[in-house]
Amino acid sequence: MSALASLTMRELKKWYRRRIAIIFTFITPLFWLALFGKSMNLYSLLKIPSNVPPQFVQFVQQAIDQIIIAAFGTKDYFTFLATGMFSVFILFSSMFSGMSLIFDRRLGYLSRLLVAPIRRETIFLSRVISSIIRSLLQFTALLIIAIALGLQLGDGFNIIHLASLYATLALLALAFSTLFIALSLKIEEHDTAIAITNLLNLPLMFASNSIFPKNQMPQWLQIIADINPLTHSNIIIRKLVIEASLDIPIKSLAYLLGIAILTTILGLYLSRKLLKHL
Repeated sequence: MSALASLTMRELKKWYRRRIAIIFTFITPLFWLALFGKSMNLYSLLKIPSNVPPQFVQFVQQAIDQIIIAAFGTKDYFTFLATGMFSVFILFSSMFSGMSLIFDRRLGYLSRLLVAPIRRETIFLSRVISSIIRSLLQFTALLIIAIALGLQLGDGFNIIHLASLYATLALLALAFSTLFIALSLKIEEHDTAIAITNLLNLPLMFASNSIFPKNQMPQWLQIIADINPLTHSNIIIRKLVIEASLDIPIKSLAYLLGIAILTTILGLYLSRKLLKHL
């Protein structure tokens, strides 16, 4: 436990000292929130035509409201997008969690760790824990920004919903960070790691319900979205934030938990097998 705490603190200090890198991690999700989220005002696109007789205006408005709510669960598309971007932000934060391991291998620091009297799994877990902590700290800032831009919390949203939101995102961060760190155990070049992450990030984002509802997708894409962890985390997040409900879908929660357990077991196994003396 002492070695785990020390290595975790080392990773957090390395991250904190790269303040420019921290700033840039906010750029992509901020672009989606501030630019795409605010410009894509679907509610305004369905504005009532001026030639509609006054006696039908209220009826048409109610029909528009029902269509928007049925599709997005809220009349505010920005709220739908922002809650989806929470999961995407965790993905972006976790993608490069294994980069430090690659650089430690190239700089020779990993060799020093491997001759120290610590378990191989400790090296792996320290990076996983630091990645989760970083992701949640950065999410806190993103949540504040989203609220400032107009995120609408559901009536009755309280500290329990907020804690459940953090727990969901921590579970998602665990799944992604263990996966990408496990991949980095086999990768020796940072260019290869960057290429893999760039290959995976946009397909994972678009093949989910982060930007548009799943039922608006083609059937083949819905099948892919069903196995995408982002889809299930978004279902839980929107239940907590938009509906302010604790009636969390068990299927989505079990899926996230199962993915996190499988990737953690895989990472622990690979860390014991592949982290040999260099």
